[in-house]
Amino acid sequence: MKRALIGILILVTAIGIGVTYKFMAGGADAAGAAGGPAGSGGASRQGGKAQDLVFAEIEPLTVSGVGGYQLSSVDLGDGPVPLIRIPLDTWGGYAALFAANGGAKANKDSFFYTRGKFAVELVREESAGEQLQGYAAGRWPIIWAPMDSLPLLYDALKTDKRIAPKVLGLFDWSSGGDGILVKNSIRRPADLRDKIILTSSNTPYSFMLLWYLSQNGMSGTDVKVVWVDDGEIALDMFRNDSRIVAWVSWTPFINEAVDPSSKNYVRDSRLLISSRDANQLIADTYIVRTDLLQDKPEMMKAFVESMAEASQRIDTKTWSDMADFYGLASPGEAKSMLDDVHVANFTETAMFFDDANPIGAYKIFVLAQEYYKQLGSLPSTVSYDPERVINTSIIDAIAAGKEFAGQKNLIADSFNKKAAFDIGDLENQRVVLSNDVQLFFDAQKLDFDPDSQTPEIKENMKMLEKVAEQTEFLATTIVKLVGHLDTAKVEEFRAKGNQAFIEASAQAKLVSKKRAEFVKKMLVERYKIDADRIVTEGRGWDNPIDPEDPNKNRRVEVQFISLE
Repeated sequence: MKRALIGILILVTAIGIGVTYKFMAGGADAAGAAGGPAGSGGASRQGGKAQDLVFAEIEPLTVSGVGGYQLSSVDLGDGPVPLIRIPLDTWGGYAALFAANGGAKANKDSFFYTRGKFAVELVREESAGEQLQGYAAGRWPIIWAPMDSLPLLYDALKTDKRIAPKVLGLFDWSSGGDGILVKNSIRRPADLRDKIILTSSNTPYSFMLLWYLSQNGMSGTDVKVVWVDDGEIALDMFRNDSRIVAWVSWTPFINEAVDPSSKNYVRDSRLLISSRDANQLIADTYIVRTDLLQDKPEMMKAFVESMAEASQRIDTKTWSDMADFYGLASPGEAKSMLDDVHVANFTETAMFFDDANPIGAYKIFVLAQEYYKQLGSLPSTVSYDPERVINTSIIDAIAAGKEFAGQKNLIADSFNKKAAFDIGDLENQRVVLSNDVQLFFDAQKLDFDPDSQTPEIKENMKMLEKVAEQTEFLATTIVKLVGHLDTAKVEEFRAKGNQAFIEASAQAKLVSKKRAEFVKKMLVERYKIDADRIVTEGRGWDNPIDPEDPNKNRRVEVQFISLE
């Protein structure tokens, strides 16, 4: 399901709020530059083909027209109560908000009214620029924001303490709705360097793309981004322009482009990664202005409680309300919008905002801040503490009350343990991410002391920590550890004759598998990774990566494999 606006970087097309965006191609101005018509996209087109690719460059986000928050009032039968208006674009992840409010209109049966004696009205607004403008002006004091956008939002809004954003809670995680398609010419992630990547749905640089590049030793500055805001045009360009090797897209395109039976099939392409693989990477939060939070803390507590209760009350009425609000053909169509998201309950929300969570709100904020500094979206000198935007006092207070303690954490255990697989099956599955981790082992040793203070072991532990973090982010994938040995003595064994070589080769496979097993043990015992997610294999000398440097072949290859 397309989300019209999936990142705060979309604000670059907004008019009148101080946001600027430059499109560059050979130094010349192009159609779609800042101030150009909305929806003009980032490419000039003629006859259905891209003639000139126009590359995107992001500048810092700014806003203007700031005012105090505004709460209207409405009488639902027992006298006037405060009314909060909340703008929404088209996205299934808001289902709990519809359930909490009992529809889009203010009404007496909403959880907000019964818990906090205030009312909520949902307003259709597809433009993130308008949403942010309304937030700054005070008309819409609560809006949605992806967690990765918060460094940008804070940087733009921090000068006026009234509008500094505070994260109240979590709407959802994208779970299959977003992904990256690549041409088959991209055989390994490093092949993306200096290549042209198409992004669309109004987001020049997606957090998923930046995260994936970072895992492979690159940043957003190592690729060339072309932005087109229309999915059909983007599909045509990805299919027909050989210069474009990757496309950051959404459903249904990421599914249809690799389906030979679909009219949108793109020959010689494949899905590289989706948010179903990394199902805790793209998180949609709801944020509130600081002045409203300070003035009405009990109201905001009731808001979060209402969302927590509603996460378990999504039903046919919710789908009907969403269909009416979005002008959909049927409640079934609204229900299908939830196929690509995981709506967060309170237990999952509390986990997300736990500062000890290695893939939660704090980590995403820190990662995004560094990625945006590399791009130039943030000044290189800033280092904002996540607690400037993350406010857990309300979540902590609700957790202490234990009202929602019975809600199960389903996202934390989203790996399908019942899936039947073995090494042979995995060979034909999609590899989401692959790393060659060169760990130091003493000669003939099958393990190492993780508490050793030697430089080599410290580097080992640093690399293992990265693997553990990747394993957490790619929570629905199977982790395959493949051990390899250095090739320094291969020719020596070969010279001893065929039988000696065969025996030595078999022993090499055994040793390399035992080293992979040791890495598995470390991930399970030290980093609490589910052992059922990890399989091991030993390949000995069979797959050297550098015949000229035998030591580089002493490694454990880590593959994250989709079970879809």
